[in-house]
Formats: sequence, structure tokens, C-alpha cells
Amino acid sequence: MTINQNLLKRSLVINVEDGVNADGSTRTKSRTYSEIKEDSAVESLYEAGNALAGLMANNMVNIMLNDRSELVEE
Repeated sequence: MTINQNLLKRSLVINVEDGVNADGSTRTKSRTYSEIKEDSAVESLYEAGNALAGLMANNMVNIMLNDRSELVEE
């Protein structure tokens, strides 16, 4: 049995600081960019995420890449 993975959707998420909670921990907010090309190199996505984060008023916490895939049996 062979299982193949088909990438269905890809999105880039930039998490930024959004204040402080009552306990003093940093609150975050996410900005999601969808319809990312499936064949985009992760290095290019990281550079784009950093460039977008540079335009935001709040400091970036991290950059995440979300892939949604379907597993199919061949």
C-alpha cells in the first residue's frame, strides 16, 4: 500500500505581540496570509514574512507555515 500526500492549501502566519496579560505574559495576535504558492521555498517565505512583519506596528514573535494536505491511498 502506497500513501501519497496532496497539498491542498498553504498559509503563512505571522504572530505579533499584542500587549500584556494580567499575569505579565505577552499576548499575541496572528496575521494570516493565504493562497501561498505550493512550490514556494521556505527561505523565500521566511524572507517575505520578515518583510511583512517589518511593516507592522507591533514586534514579531514568530513566523509559521501551515500546510493542509490530503492523504490518499494509491
